[in-house]
This record gives sequence, structure tokens and C-alpha cells, in this order.
Amino acid sequence: MYRIYGHETVLNIFKSVISQNKISNAYLLVGEKGLGKRFMAEYFAIMVNCKKETEKPCFKCSSCLKLMDKNHPDVFFIEPEENSIKVDTIRYITNEINIRPYEANKKIFIIDQADKMTVSAQNAFLKTLEEPPLYGLFILIASQQQKLLPTIISRCNIVRFGKESKNTIKNYLICEQNIPEKEAEVLAHIADGNFDQANKLTDNEYLNFRKETIQEIEKILTIRGFEVIEEFEFFDKNKDNIEEVLKIMLYYVRDLLIYKVTKDASFIKNIDFLNKIQQMESQLTINKLNNIINKIEQFNSQINSNVNYQLAVENLLLDMAGGL
Repeated sequence: MYRIYGHETVLNIFKSVISQNKISNAYLLVGEKGLGKRFMAEYFAIMVNCKKETEKPCFKCSSCLKLMDKNHPDVFFIEPEENSIKVDTIRYITNEINIRPYEANKKIFIIDQADKMTVSAQNAFLKTLEEPPLYGLFILIASQQQKLLPTIISRCNIVRFGKESKNTIKNYLICEQNIPEKEAEVLAHIADGNFDQANKLTDNEYLNFRKETIQEIEKILTIRGFEVIEEFEFFDKNKDNIEEVLKIMLYYVRDLLIYKVTKDASFIKNIDFLNKIQQMESQLTINKLNNIINKIEQFNSQINSNVNYQLAVENLLLDMAGGL
């Protein structure tokens, strides 16, 4: 069963287009990674092809059951291969969309991480979007809308996803992950409205990784001079997971900056490290913390380009350790 936590605005949009029978041929679900866009895309697909006349979805008709089992002949799930969606995949979609649905009202293509389409793939997809058959429905999911061509965006109805409330995440953790209420309260605060982050925080392996990463940045911030280069070992060990390392570090430094400026613990994301944050912020200036945040963000934008990884990490470490 698809139980929904939050998403009231998005659900109301879907209910409205279904009840008025005004389903467009393309929707773009936009929001940061981990907010439940894929889940709601699937839910919308179930609603669209549900055979019941009212109160869609019923979760009982043949269409609902097949979609819940991911084996509906008229619903296709498209995902990146090797971190991109290539033009061959779009050609496959183009061929399939020209074949009428076998049993449903709509032939639906859910394109996850649509912002990872190559430029050539986007141009090829644009032709399909311009003149789709009436029975075709595209549901695109993207966390970085700016990576899609403006011409593609203009042909989609945009549905925006925001962070959920702390209470929503707390209820999700209690009901779906069987987390005790007090622990769920803390994890929901750290998750900051993000379902994926909440799920990660229930995994002991991830919790150990997060703790190790925070301890590493605390260590870096206490080192002065070229000795900091020795910390490359940590980044080398975690090279395959570097984006998550940088995200954890970025949030932690932002917590240091926010607490230094406000002295208000309610604004702190890493609330379980509050005592350490309170100890460390006095040792760092606002200027230095701002500089570190900028350098981490700059490094994060470099890692997907063809840069020398070790050199880039060493430059980051020196920037983090030096200056005021």
C-alpha cells in the first residue's frame, strides 16, 4: 500500500487534474533529491490508470495491482545508465510511444533523474514532447531543473516539491521504520525535511560514516600549516562517496557559522553534535567559516569535471586549514 506522508499540495494538484479529467501530456516534478518525487510520480501513475470511477487510486483493480508490482505493460520506468540518459534510450521511448496502450487509458513514461539526459538526448526527446499522442503521459523527475533545456521545461507542467515538516518526517520514521518516538524526534530534526536523509539515519553503517566524517572535519579545522595534507588519506578512502562526504561537511560548517552568529540551537541541523559545535565555534571566525563553505562548494562543483582529484583535495585542505 502507498501510504503518503506530507505532500498535501502535490497530492491536491494530482487530485484536481484527475477529477477534472484535465491530464496534460507532460509533468516535471522538481525538488532536491530525497523529497519523495519518485514515490509521488508512481502514485500519480496509479491514479491516472486506476479503473475505478471515483476515489482514485483504489489499490484493488487490475491496473493498480500491476503498477504496484511494477509490471504494468503500459507504464515504463526510465533511469540513467552510467550516470546519464543517452539518446538511444530516448529513441526507445519514441518507438514505444507510437504503440497504443495495451489495456490502460494512458501510456506512461516515468523518467527519473531526467536532468541527467545528455544534450543530444534532450533534443531528441523534445521532438516527442512537441507532438505526443493523446494517450501519452511523461512524468519527468529532476533535482536540478537548470540542467534541462528551457524548451523542454516550457512543455511541462511543473510540480514543485519542498521539504516536509519535522513532524511529518517523525511520523514517517515511527510508522514506516519502527523508530521509537524520542529517537525519531532527533532523527527528524537532523533529516531536515528529507525522506532519503531520514532513511539513511536509520542505518548504523551510515551513522558511523557520518560520525567519522564530522570527526574528520573537526580535526582539519584544528590543524595549521602543511600538516593538513596528511588528511588526504580520508578523502582517498572515501573517493567513491565524496559527494556525501562534502554534503556532511558543508552542513556541519554551516551549523558552526549559524550558531556563531545566532547562538540559537534550534537552527542547528546536526543537533546530536551540538556540544561540540558550541565548543568549536569560538575558535573560528565568521570570515573563515564563510571561506570554508565557499571552498567546499567550489570543490563540489569540480569533482564531476576532469580535475586531478588529489591536487583538488589538497588545495581544499590547505584552504580549510589556512587563513582567518
